[in-house]
Amino acid sequence: MVNFPPMMKSLVATALFLAALPAAAQNAPTVYQEPKKFRFTLEAVARYEWTKDIFVNATSTRDEDRFVGWAFPGLELNLGKFQIGGAAGLYWSDTKNYDPIPAPQRDNFRSRDARVDRAFVKFEASGLRIEGGRFAMPIAFTEMIWDKELKPQGGALRLGVNDRGSLKSLGVTALYAKGSHVFEDETEVLAASAEAVFAAGAEGSTQLLVSYAEFRDLDTVQPFLRRQNSRRSPGGPIRSEYKVVDGILRLRRGGAVPVQLVADYCWNTALDADNKGLWLAAAIGSVRSSRARLDYTYAKIDKDATLAEYNADDFFWNTGWEGHRGDLGFRLHPNASLHGIAQWQRFKDSARAEERDHWVRRFRVELRYAN
Repeated sequence: MVNFPPMMKSLVATALFLAALPAAAQNAPTVYQEPKKFRFTLEAVARYEWTKDIFVNATSTRDEDRFVGWAFPGLELNLGKFQIGGAAGLYWSDTKNYDPIPAPQRDNFRSRDARVDRAFVKFEASGLRIEGGRFAMPIAFTEMIWDKELKPQGGALRLGVNDRGSLKSLGVTALYAKGSHVFEDETEVLAASAEAVFAAGAEGSTQLLVSYAEFRDLDTVQPFLRRQNSRRSPGGPIRSEYKVVDGILRLRRGGAVPVQLVADYCWNTALDADNKGLWLAAAIGSVRSSRARLDYTYAKIDKDATLAEYNADDFFWNTGWEGHRGDLGFRLHPNASLHGIAQWQRFKDSARAEERDHWVRRFRVELRYAN
């Protein structure tokens, strides 16, 4: 029997409260409203996780349990073609991940922290979008390349067209960012992408996205963020270059039971070995438009397929691994959902041969909110 901490019990109570909100609020008739000049935004996650069978040596393993929650409350000002916005990043956990900082640091956040998460200015006109500051990643990468909780700090430009017959959108995006991690560094990110979205049936779409991302100034990567990437010497700076070509195919079908299929393949063109990544995902249902959603992800990522500083931290390793993830979510409210998540991973590129076929398990319960 798992003993939940008091905060976890509070989360369950919150979930039951949200589930009891009147259904009539979900079915209110739609009426035209002018866009609000001011908009309050909030994204929040409360998570309890159990990580099992972490490899210590050939004869022993260990377990780790923790609670962590974060919230991004923000405000956006809409001035027509101009938008100005910002948001705080607030984190709390029952464990510290920075005092002392472990090597490697597996998280892309400080477990007890208050900081600026976003602060941006955006200009949008017909076929043109320019934004600067600290903003959401404008290229639709999967988690294999970019952690969605990290915000690039710099500038981005998009040129494109929309709604041309069966062509829903066609565009190119360029991005420059520097020092975009939560932990201090001066790494530069230069990225460009070309995207096309085609209508497929009444409510479906096909998205093709080809991107190039180059990571520079790797000597500024903090030692604890080098993670599984190759080193020039044991414990030394990162050895390799990262010039990553990434191709994504997304198939979406709407209707009463939405379906999404994603295939993502990346290739670090600067290397001849340990330089590929594959990310396959499928989702059925929705926690917005239906009652439940089931997600499955399979990934196999070589240790130098991409810079491990910036991709997803939800898995135990960032690169050099193979694994599976299942996520079953239930809608509690139009903006809130409760999820059960299971992950299995093996460190396929470990320097220790006996660890390469050792599977680590991670289980999570999450309460998510986004308006």
